[in-house]
Amino acid sequence: MQYPSPASVNSALLKQPIVSIIMPMRNAGAFVDRALASILQECEIPLEVVVVDDGSTDGSTNRVGEIADPRIRLISGPQQGIAAALNAGLAQAKGDIFMRCDADDLYASGRIQQQVMWLMNHPDFVATCSSYAAIAPAGWEVISFPCGSKAEEITKELQQGVTRTHLCTYAIRMPAIQALGGFRPYFGTAEDIDLQLRLAEFGRVWYNPTTSYYYRLHSTSITHTQSLPEQEFFKSAAQEFQRQRLTRGSDDLQRGCPPVLTAPLPGPVFSSEEHIHGLLLGSAWSKHAEGRKFQALKIGLRTTMTYPTYLESWRSLLLLLLKPVPKPAYSPVKDLVAEPCGAKRSP
Repeated sequence: MQYPSPASVNSALLKQPIVSIIMPMRNAGAFVDRALASILQECEIPLEVVVVDDGSTDGSTNRVGEIADPRIRLISGPQQGIAAALNAGLAQAKGDIFMRCDADDLYASGRIQQQVMWLMNHPDFVATCSSYAAIAPAGWEVISFPCGSKAEEITKELQQGVTRTHLCTYAIRMPAIQALGGFRPYFGTAEDIDLQLRLAEFGRVWYNPTTSYYYRLHSTSITHTQSLPEQEFFKSAAQEFQRQRLTRGSDDLQRGCPPVLTAPLPGPVFSSEEHIHGLLLGSAWSKHAEGRKFQALKIGLRTTMTYPTYLESWRSLLLLLLKPVPKPAYSPVKDLVAEPCGAKRSP
């Protein structure tokens, strides 16, 4: 991926940004240049990227400093967790729209302009979001997550505690972020889930099924260094806090008496290889259940070739080969009654 040359960036784009993209960074030297390149390819929408270095020791700041694009601003983070780093970036932001990109991930081409134009054309919504996919450390796509195939408003489902996509797919009006007080530092993780749920209590949210974000799975990400019980603790807290706000008007965190995580919760920590392996196998069996045996075998073979030492890969490949695809459910009405001409089948 290539950066635009400084000369190709219109000087008008450097005055007042419409979009502020906050990028928290800690030891992302292997990926941050690609993350920034995926953002800086946007040369129509005025934007800034506020990179919050939160204590990197691997030369990440040098990698950022080598990129000659005046739309990048590098600041020092407070080193008090991901939420505090994001809030430090928000405090420096100048744009009307907030977006987030983690320093090891990628934006899809055209995403920024599409979301900005959508918000401009729909002033009654405070945010729009989209689908996302997971990529391996080398950048190849592992799976596109089933976030939903239909464009629709998702305000009510968020108000019910259901999050269908990642916060990094969102474009949010800055006044909404400011009114919510930004991110809550209580959350060691799931700060993004907490913000999504609070956002839907503030205003309307729209979902577009286009894939706009690529989430990189690698060994040093929070997903693969924090225990599953600890991740679940904060996710459950975010959902419980929302139930409290809906029933009582405020939550335990606002009242100053949240559940306390005094020490890291013990439990399994899955490696990125295990995570990718599991996602690939899950995708293979999903295709098989849909009756798409060839696609299932193709994914199963890819899984086996990628992780040849994982016995489960070989076992699943053999089962995918031998197990017959499920037959479609029998429907007497469908079989005996002809559909009207031009009728559309529901998905």
